[in-house]
Amino acid sequence: MAYLETINLVKGDDLPTLEIVLRDSNTAASGQTLDIGDASTWSPLDLTNVDAVRMRYRKIGTETLVDTLTCTRVVPFTDGKVVMDWGLTTLDNGVGDYEGEIEIEYNSGKILTVPDLFKFILRSQF
Repeated sequence: MAYLETINLVKGDDLPTLEIVLRDSNTAASGQTLDIGDASTWSPLDLTNVDAVRMRYRKIGTETLVDTLTCTRVVPFTDGKVVMDWGLTTLDNGVGDYEGEIEIEYNSGKILTVPDLFKFILRSQF
């Protein structure tokens, strides 16, 4: 498991909206040579046959979910792009370090969880 770049947040906020591009590390993007260590060379994941994309969010070191947030797929679905809005109370929890994982549910009912995690640092307001 690895963390993607840390995202800094402020307790009580409802933004920022996160725009996420899901990529296939086994397939080169158009015009690129596949480099497993460089996500910019990976092909966007085709989300055409996907029912839902969710982010599961919890405090680091715990197993209890704070929230499960549904992402919106962006047309064209072949670009692998989703947008995630925070819930109205998701960022009202205690300050500290949090992590989130992306879960993709296909029309077939099969689930794919992205192995890399998002890391969030939630600080208090002034």
